Amino acid sequence: MPTSARRGHLTIKQFVVFLGPFVLATFYTISIHRATHPHVVDNGIKYDKSSFTKIITTQQHIKNPTITVMSDLHLDYTTEDYRAFLFAQHPIHGLLLLYCSRKKNKSPHFQAPGGHVDKEDFNEALIRLQDTTASSSSTVDGDSSHPLLTLACKIGAARELYEETGIDLRNDLNRLQPVQLRKVKKDGSFTTSFVLKHRLFFKICFTNADFVTEGFDSMVALGLSLSMNSEAPMLMLKLSEEHQGFLFESDPRRAVDLLKQHSGGKVSAALDMAMDQGEIKDVTAPLDRNEPDIVIGHPMSNEAKDHTEAKTGVDGVFDCFHCC
Repeated sequence: MPTSARRGHLTIKQFVVFLGPFVLATFYTISIHRATHPHVVDNGIKYDKSSFTKIITTQQHIKNPTITVMSDLHLDYTTEDYRAFLFAQHPIHGLLLLYCSRKKNKSPHFQAPGGHVDKEDFNEALIRLQDTTASSSSTVDGDSSHPLLTLACKIGAARELYEETGIDLRNDLNRLQPVQLRKVKKDGSFTTSFVLKHRLFFKICFTNADFVTEGFDSMVALGLSLSMNSEAPMLMLKLSEEHQGFLFESDPRRAVDLLKQHSGGKVSAALDMAMDQGEIKDVTAPLDRNEPDIVIGHPMSNEAKDHTEAKTGVDGVFDCFHCC
């Protein structure tokens, strides 16, 4: 009997000795993963404060350049499938939607410009941020708690916009502004409010200058397309093979319905959330003067000069974008 007990004791000890290294290796792997990967949740991306240095605003950094700027440069986002989309509006014609009829296993539907963020987009963003932080004049937007992720998604969204429409904002990324989808939580953690299910959303206010406005006589030869609207404005795009047309939708609520098949319905849900937050508003009330029934778009600060003449005497005309 004592011999049996001793044998049982030795068997357990041998099992522990054999299993111990695997348990330790597993815990070590998990700890490394948590230290280098963001915790993604439905309502944004959250990190413990210990993962970052102090967040400061641009103004604070200008006053004291020696303050360390918060950074997520050590995080590896490429292990996740991030996507970036644009809510792109023209101040008169409305939201730009792309028509797709060649998607496998999907009926014809409308899409918002944007798509997958590639590894090359993250690499370019990292290079830009490292170059910026190396200089004494480095600044971080006060509302950007994840500069690497945000910049990479801006780069990806601008690249996709160029590939899909020919509109080139790749060197004008400041025009892409994050869209607030929900109120920012004040629970002691950093949260991005423009993320939904690994999808980041930005808004852009287009002007006529962003489109092709000349060459209508040879538009077919040049591969240019007018919109699918019944009264199409004289604004043309060079669409990719992925898309067979585009539409300006003046009613954002209708755009929510048109986008329900895009990206699993997440783009539609995000647009609905953005409207609830006042980021994109419906201003379809008839005007008292001889103007179009729908005038949409509150231009961003660097574009307001293009639209000031239409704002005079009309309350709320440019309330759709609330980003100034």
